[in-house]
Amino acid sequence: MKYYRDKYKKRKRRKARILLFIFLMFFSLGLAYLFCVVNPVVLEATKHSIFSLSTSAVSDAVYDVLEDENLTYNDLVEIEYDKDDNVSVISLKTIKLNLIARRFYQVAQVYLDRMGDTGVDVALGTFTGIPFMSGIGPKINLKLVSIGAMTSTFKNYFVSAGINQTNHSVYIQLFASVSLILPAYTATIDSVTEVLIAESVIIGDVPQIYFGNNSTLDFSPF
Repeated sequence: MKYYRDKYKKRKRRKARILLFIFLMFFSLGLAYLFCVVNPVVLEATKHSIFSLSTSAVSDAVYDVLEDENLTYNDLVEIEYDKDDNVSVISLKTIKLNLIARRFYQVAQVYLDRMGDTGVDVALGTFTGIPFMSGIGPKINLKLVSIGAMTSTFKNYFVSAGINQTNHSVYIQLFASVSLILPAYTATIDSVTEVLIAESVIIGDVPQIYFGNNSTLDFSPF
């Protein structure tokens, strides 16, 4: 009798091990499918929308700050002339630019946080990982998280506007990162938004400018 009980227990344990193995195998395959197939499809389906929302939020923030501050070209740029009325130095006003950049960060962060609260809608069929199922079915809202460390750079462009006339444009480039919360995975989408913040036509001879594919001008660092 004891022999049959032991045999039954061994058979039961063996069956349990087989079931556990099958469960772990399907679980592993499910995770592999999720990470290798589903998440990339969902990310691809939402990446463009998230990038557009992010750049739109940053652009709106910049325009709102510019409107509130009522900035002009002379608020950000200083031009010095020599005795012959030729441009000798063009310098960006560092302190003012740093202050305005900080305002851009603050307002842009608020806009990005609002975007994160709204999230992005993804059709249920997209989560099958099958491309032709993308966009089919009820919508599921995925949360977005704004990553706080925004960075920026200022860029200058100089273009000839005629005889002794040069168009000078100052742009700010804001770099923002937004995380998309996916099942068992978080994807980060980076965006770069370039916005014109000041522009003017400089009258006078500017010998430091070399026109061509890469127009350059020497100006004081900021």
